[in-house]
Amino acid sequence: MKKRFQLVCFSAAAMMLAGCVEAEQDKTAKAAAPAAVETAPAGDMAATVQQNLQAAFGPQIVVRNAEAIAGGQIVEVILVDGSVVHMTPDLTHLIYRDELYRLDGKSTVSVTQERQNPRRAKLLAEVSDKDTVVFQAKGEQKALINVFTDIDCGYCQKLHQEIPRLNELGITVRYLAYPRSGIRDQAGNFTDSYRKINHVWCADDRKVAMTDMKTAQRDIGMLGRQAMAGDTSVQQRLQEAQTVIRNGMASNEDCGAPIEREYRLGAEVGVTGTPAIVVEDGRLFPGYLPADELASRLGVI
Repeated sequence: MKKRFQLVCFSAAAMMLAGCVEAEQDKTAKAAAPAAVETAPAGDMAATVQQNLQAAFGPQIVVRNAEAIAGGQIVEVILVDGSVVHMTPDLTHLIYRDELYRLDGKSTVSVTQERQNPRRAKLLAEVSDKDTVVFQAKGEQKALINVFTDIDCGYCQKLHQEIPRLNELGITVRYLAYPRSGIRDQAGNFTDSYRKINHVWCADDRKVAMTDMKTAQRDIGMLGRQAMAGDTSVQQRLQEAQTVIRNGMASNEDCGAPIEREYRLGAEVGVTGTPAIVVEDGRLFPGYLPADELASRLGVI
């Protein structure tokens, strides 16, 4: 998928715009699109709007009505399912879910995110390596990415498996802590997510601890499903993985790790889930990306 941003949550029945996400990040958000392109509605403006939106998002988009409102300062677009989006009068920009998107022919760019990039880049550049977990590129460093991560997150575990390939491609990975359950629970106790990632930051070798914890957490999920299906051969490996996590959480060290500070930083730069990748120029890629696709977006390959 070459578009930087794409509205992908289409319902085959409703054909509605449902969100601006990277197309690879949430497979469950997609639904089959109708094969046939419906005839454009009557009216020059509606027809032009539909043409522009279909060029960017595909034939799933069907416009029922388009009308200039607010004294001609904005165009109200009603889609076939009744959902509403707004466009600028020249039909080059789309306002949806509090974000402004620029329609560049067959692609879309979030102007809102573009304007945030310099500030994000500055904030991340101020984070010292000593407060992160760094997996250094092999040979010449061609790019650096900052990854807000969590131990429990399945796609964080999957991305971690891509570290060797990323490093091989010349990409340095800097992990920042973002326990997805927050810092403390309602009772005021540290959350399990916090305790797991705090163990990593307090370890003598953070890289080893990160790999051990993520591998164990992944194995618990995978082996647990096999055990529930009746596979008794996985019990020992499952218990070993559970022991790794249990021991990590039990350590409950207070080493002054910047977990809470980095969690707040994540919220400040727009992180709403993990993994969240912020590159050196401040662009934010929410969600998992395979190593080669990420490298392509960075211009490394």
